[in-house]
Amino acid sequence: MENLTQGALNEIIKQYAPKEYNSIIIDNAVAIKRYNYCYIEAFVQRIEYKTERRSAAIDDNLAENLRSALGNDNKPYVKISPELVEQFDKAPRFTTEDFFSSTKKKMAELMNGGREVDHHHLELAVERNYIANVQSPYAVKTDCSIERCPNCEGKKTVESTDNQGNATTIPCPKCKGNGNIGTLAYFIPKVTDKKTSLTLCLEGEIDGFPPSAIKALIDEKPLAKRMLAHYNSIDYEAFDEALKPYLDIVRDKTGEGNAIEEYYYKIIPCHTFSYRNILTGELKKGVVVNPSDSPEIVFIGNGDTKLVNRMKDSAKLVSRFFGNIGRSSSLRNKQDLKHTVRLMIATVVADGIVSEEEKQSLTLAIRNIDELTSKEQEEMTSLLSYENTGFLTDDDYHFQDIANANETLARMQEIANSDGLVHETERELIERLKLEIDA
Repeated sequence: MENLTQGALNEIIKQYAPKEYNSIIIDNAVAIKRYNYCYIEAFVQRIEYKTERRSAAIDDNLAENLRSALGNDNKPYVKISPELVEQFDKAPRFTTEDFFSSTKKKMAELMNGGREVDHHHLELAVERNYIANVQSPYAVKTDCSIERCPNCEGKKTVESTDNQGNATTIPCPKCKGNGNIGTLAYFIPKVTDKKTSLTLCLEGEIDGFPPSAIKALIDEKPLAKRMLAHYNSIDYEAFDEALKPYLDIVRDKTGEGNAIEEYYYKIIPCHTFSYRNILTGELKKGVVVNPSDSPEIVFIGNGDTKLVNRMKDSAKLVSRFFGNIGRSSSLRNKQDLKHTVRLMIATVVADGIVSEEEKQSLTLAIRNIDELTSKEQEEMTSLLSYENTGFLTDDDYHFQDIANANETLARMQEIANSDGLVHETERELIERLKLEIDA
């Protein structure tokens, strides 16, 4: 992360862009300026609550179900079954306002529209270390009650006199002969997810500098770090100092999570330099991106920006795709995922030219596919040593989900076109998969 000297900058351009280096004159009189770009992937989960109240005439069995669900501990909220809510929904409504006025007031003060719920006390359902989107309802114990019907005093019947003065016993019209009035105050946690990715620079922007030059360096699957967690008695915040200056900007896009905030970020230093074209003498600007680790050089011309990559473009594409393959909403089928990885590797090795650097990058990308076991990852990486696509079988073209096949086809086409020339073997692979999809 040290500043780049003029001598070091010249050597990087000479080594990684020799053709361009021989056609320009670097202007050493113009000072090198450093810009720190930050690539960020953010994921947040937020929990909100909508309170509900059911007032119903309930029989003895439903009254006992409610007592059992509330329990005897001192917790303010208790998890209840959806079936209990459904039973209250089906029971006859009881709406005497005088009877419930105090309950309504208490609930309004306690819940404040759900904003006062402290979800540290809840036992939220979790899936793969994230809060599940579907949650159970929770009863607000202080606002749940079982009372005798104020009309029949719990007797379930009342005396009624007809027009001739005859007295008869009838089911209580207020509680419909149930004898009890039950109040169920509850809420269901609503979980919302939001994610975003963006590239930021606090020192301003470099005119004409393409964001793709930054994103091209994010080849491996980003490993997000959880920096905020407040759920199921987990309670911590530990934001990295380097990320803090960018937090407000990111939260403008995602909102602030009150349960989980997870971030992957990478600081990438960029150093600007000035150069002149030998033939025209025109002064232009260039950028050395990430000089200490896999540097790239961007030459910014008049509407013509050239990015010189250290790695073969197709390898970058496939490693980025591998980095996100496990996150794809469609590629959940394990067998389809394995077919996809094998076909992607075949497209890379199809032209018979894979450098050691490319192999290392792709090996790292494959090992970051969490959905594959360690043994499966090793099997996949070993395929990078092939000089042709002979490892493919007929089964590799058979997908259980047509959406997975189409997504794989699109990525294969991207890789084949990345170097501007589609190799004959690459074309054959693509055509074979097309035939399987159309069959």
